[in-house]
Amino acid sequence: MTSLIESETEQIDTTRPIATVRVALAGCGAVGGALLRELVTRRVALADRQGVEIVATRVLVRDVARDRAAPFDRSLLTADVGEFLATDTDVVIEAIGGLEPARTIARSVLTRGREFITANKELLAAHGSELSTLAARQRAVLRYDAAVGGGVPVLRLLDDALGAGTPSRVRGILNGTSNFVLTRLGEGASLDAALRWARAAGFAEADASRDLDGRDAAAKLALVAWGAFGVAPESVTVRRTSLLPDPARYVRLGQQFDRSVRQIAECELVDGALVSTVGPVLVERGSMFARTLDEQNRVEVYTGWSAPLCASGPGAGGVPTATALLSDLLSSRGRVRRAGATRVARVDARAMRWAIEVRGTSSLLHRSAPGTGIVHTDDRATRAWSIVESATSAEIDVVLRRLRAEGGDPIAAPLDVPDAPLAGAWS
Repeated sequence: MTSLIESETEQIDTTRPIATVRVALAGCGAVGGALLRELVTRRVALADRQGVEIVATRVLVRDVARDRAAPFDRSLLTADVGEFLATDTDVVIEAIGGLEPARTIARSVLTRGREFITANKELLAAHGSELSTLAARQRAVLRYDAAVGGGVPVLRLLDDALGAGTPSRVRGILNGTSNFVLTRLGEGASLDAALRWARAAGFAEADASRDLDGRDAAAKLALVAWGAFGVAPESVTVRRTSLLPDPARYVRLGQQFDRSVRQIAECELVDGALVSTVGPVLVERGSMFARTLDEQNRVEVYTGWSAPLCASGPGAGGVPTATALLSDLLSSRGRVRRAGATRVARVDARAMRWAIEVRGTSSLLHRSAPGTGIVHTDDRATRAWSIVESATSAEIDVVLRRLRAEGGDPIAAPLDVPDAPLAGAWS
C-alpha cells in the first residue's frame, strides 16, 4: 500500500533496486505535517540517492476530523494509541511532544526491538537514560539528533567530529523562537508584535512561555551535556534565567552597553564538574551570536583547539525539524550516548561581569550592590544600571534579593566573554 500521494511529474525508476521502509508517524502538526510533505517532495530523490521508498502506514493524531495540510491518505489517521502501536511497521517517528503518550509509545516500540525516532527534547531530558538502556537491552534503535537545534546537527557534531574526545565547553543559541523575538525587539518592535510575526511564520506556538523562560533550551542543553560529557540528561541541573515577563528590558539593558542580548545555553567543565546555564547574555555587537538573527541557531564546541567547532542554521519551524527527523531516518546507525563519570557541580563558582538594572534611583544600586562601578540613570532617574566587574551567580542572586526587598524590581545578565570566564571572585 502506498499512502503518500505520488508526484504526477516524476516517477521512481523501478529498474533499480528500491527498499521499502514503512513508517508510523505519531503527530501531524507543524513538524509531522512538514515531514509528510518532505517525503512527497523528496520521493524520487530518496529513491535515486538512498535507494529507499518511505511509506506511511499509520498517523496518530488527537482529532481525526481536523483538516491536515499534508499529502497522505486520510484513512491512515487514528486517535487510538493502542491501534497505532499495533500497526505493522519498520520505524516509528514521534513528533507529538510532551511526556505522554510519547513515553508510552517509546517504551512500547523499543521493548519490541524496533526503531524509534523522536525530536522530543522534553521526553529525552526526563527519560533519556531509561530509553537508551531499554534500546540497548532489546537491541532496538533510538535516534534523536532532531531533538536539538532543528536544522543544526548539534548532537551529530558531538558524535562525529569529536570521536572519543571530550570538549571543555559547549554553548549556543538553542531556541529559535526566543532568538526571533529578541531580534525583533532589538529592531524596536513590541513583544506582542514580535510574537505575532513569529507565530505567523510558524516559529512560535500559541503559548511561547517555554521558549522565552528557557525551559525548552534547558531540555536541549541536558541532551547536549549527555552527548558531550556523558551526564545522564535527567541528572543535569540547569541554572535558568527567564526573559519573562519583559524581554525588552534585557534588550534595553544591552543597548546601554552597546551590546545585543541573546538567550545562551551553556554547559562547561569547571574543575571536573559540569556547570549548565540558560539565560540572557549580553554579547558584543560584532560577535557571531549577535549576528545570529531571527529563528537561527548557533552552537560552539570548545575542544582546546585554536577555535571552536561551530554549527549554525534554522532552529525553529516545522521544516528544519522535519528535515532533521528524515536525516535520522536515513542514518545507518543509532546514536549511543556515552555514560560518563562527569559529576554535576553543586555551585557555579565562575566569576563573571554582570550588568544590573533596577527601577529606582542610583542610590538603590549603590546601597544594595557594593561591587558596582559607575551607576547610570535615565533622564527622570526612574531606572539605574551599572556593571559588577566580578561576581559569581550566587553572589548576584544575593544582590537581586536585596534589590527586590527594596522594591527595585531588578534584572541582571552576564556580559559575554567568548574565550574563558573571568578569574577571581567578587567580594
